[in-house]
Amino acid sequence: MSQFFVNLPEGAAVCAPGDYLLRSEREHWRVHRVEDLLLVQRLVPDPSTPTSLYLEKHLLDSMAPAYFNEVQLLLTAYAGRFATEQVAVEAVRNQTLTEAERGLLRPARAFSANATRVIRPERST
Repeated sequence: MSQFFVNLPEGAAVCAPGDYLLRSEREHWRVHRVEDLLLVQRLVPDPSTPTSLYLEKHLLDSMAPAYFNEVQLLLTAYAGRFATEQVAVEAVRNQTLTEAERGLLRPARAFSANATRVIRPERST
């Protein structure tokens, strides 16, 4: 089995599943939880049998498919906008967050290292 490595985009926050991302958005902070890191492959239906799907990368010759080898974050977004980074950190540490939406898929590059704080929960052994 061959190995295939992909890097996080340059300048993106370094994160892993289970981490919380606190992102500065102008005058407030938003909180997300990383559920997984993914590479997305687009599926294209077969014109003669629409229930049969093909990986787009196998159908194109000259151009890479959208999102090709781009790291995506599968996220849970939490409700609320926090006035300061410290208030957001306390909400994560005290587990007072309210889940707003699961299954959000966002490019890792959307969470830049200089606008995002990563909180890695303590792992139990």
